[in-house]
Amino acid sequence: MEQVTDGPLRRPVLRRAAALLSAAAVTLVGCADFSTEPPEATIQPSLSAAAMYPQDETAFPIPTTPASPSSGASTVPSPSAAEDPCRPSDPTIIAACLDAPWGLAVLPGGVSALVGERTTGRILEVAPQTEPVEVARVDGLDATGDGGLLGLALSPHYAEDGLVYAYVTTPTDNRIVRIARGDVPKDIFTGIPRGTGTDGHNGGRIEFGADGHLYVATGDAGIPGAGDDPASLAGKVLRLDEFGMPAPAGGTPDGTGGSVPPATGTPTAAPVPGAATDPLTAVYAHGLTDPTGLCALGDTGVGVVDRLGTADVLAPVTAGADLSATPAIWSFPVTDGGAVDCARNDVVLAATSLDQELVTALGLGPDGGFTGRPEQLAKGTYGRLLSLEAGTEGVLWATTANRDGNGEPQPRDDMVVVIPSGGGGGGDGRD
Repeated sequence: MEQVTDGPLRRPVLRRAAALLSAAAVTLVGCADFSTEPPEATIQPSLSAAAMYPQDETAFPIPTTPASPSSGASTVPSPSAAEDPCRPSDPTIIAACLDAPWGLAVLPGGVSALVGERTTGRILEVAPQTEPVEVARVDGLDATGDGGLLGLALSPHYAEDGLVYAYVTTPTDNRIVRIARGDVPKDIFTGIPRGTGTDGHNGGRIEFGADGHLYVATGDAGIPGAGDDPASLAGKVLRLDEFGMPAPAGGTPDGTGGSVPPATGTPTAAPVPGAATDPLTAVYAHGLTDPTGLCALGDTGVGVVDRLGTADVLAPVTAGADLSATPAIWSFPVTDGGAVDCARNDVVLAATSLDQELVTALGLGPDGGFTGRPEQLAKGTYGRLLSLEAGTEGVLWATTANRDGNGEPQPRDDMVVVIPSGGGGGGDGRD
C-alpha cells in the first residue's frame, strides 16, 4: 500500500461552484414504509408516492420539467457531439469517467470531495469544472466480488491533521487503514473476515459519529449466523478510536452512558501487530448480514442500512443492539427497489436505490422528527445511484454504479454528482 506524494490534498477555491452548491436546497419525492416505533421521530404510518416538483427554479441552470417516475430513461438532453463526456458542462456532474467510485467524503466547505475507486485503489479529489486529482492510492487490494477500496471517512480534526480513513479488502481480510499526507497508508485495525465470490458480504461503510469515534459496518462474509457469533468480527458494527483501538467500553453513540456487553471468544484473524487489546472488544452492535449504508444521525448516533427479510432497513445503532431485531427508522421493500446508502443533514434523511435509480428523501422538522411525505430525487437522471453523503446547504453528493454489470452505462459513466433543488439533475446528465 503506498501513498502518492506528488502534492498535498488541494483545496480549490471555485467561486462559481461554491455559489452553485450553497444555493441549492433539496426537493423531495417517493414512497416508503416506516416502523411504528422509531426513535425520537413522529412517523406517518402510510405514505404514498407523489410526483416530483421543483421548489427553487433559480438555484441551478437546469430544466424544471419533472422526470417521469415510471421511466428509468434520462429526461435530460444529450451532450453535443463536440463535448468531451469526461469533462461535462453540467454543473451537477462533479466528475465523470471514473472506475467504480464507491467511497465518498465531502471536504470541509462543501465545494469538493474525496472519492475512492473500489477496483483501482485510487483516491481522487473532485470539484466542479475541475480535473480530478489523485491524492492517494491504496495498493495490495483484492477487488474481486464486492471487495476493494470501500468506505472513506475524514478525521474529526481533518482541517488540522488531514487524515483520511478507509475500509479495504486484501487477499486475507478486511481492514481499516489511515492515510496521512505524504505517508504510506497505515493499517490500524485488521482481521475483519472477508467474503468470497460475486457477493461476498464484505460490508465496508465507515462513519465518524458525534462522539468522535469511528463506526465500522462489517458484513457476515457470506457465513450464515456470523453476525450473531460473539467470536467473530463479521456482521457487526465496530467502534474504534482515531488510532484504530477499540473505543473505551461504555457509552452510547452520543456519549450519554450505557454499556457495551463484553465480547468473548477468539477472532478468526490476528489484530494489528503490537495491539494489546482484544479486537473483539471493538464490537458495539451485532446481527448484520450485508450492510450497505452507514450514516450519522445528528447528535443521536449512527444508523445502518442492511437487508432484513424482504426489505432493506435503516436501523439506529445502539450499544449491544441486535440489529436484526432493532425497530427500523425507515424500511424500503425490495419490491420497491430497496435502499443502499443513507445520509442525513439538517434538511432531510435520504437513501439511494440502485434499481430505482433515485434518491428517496424525507424532510426533517425543527424538532428532529419527520415532516411531509417522502419524495424522490433525480429519478432516472444519472442511472444507478450508490453512495450518498450530505454536503452543505442541503445538497446531497452521490456516486453512480452504471458499469457494475447491472446498469446501462453511458459514455460519461461512472460519476460523482450533486443532487440540487428540483431533483431532476442538470442539463446533460445521462446520454
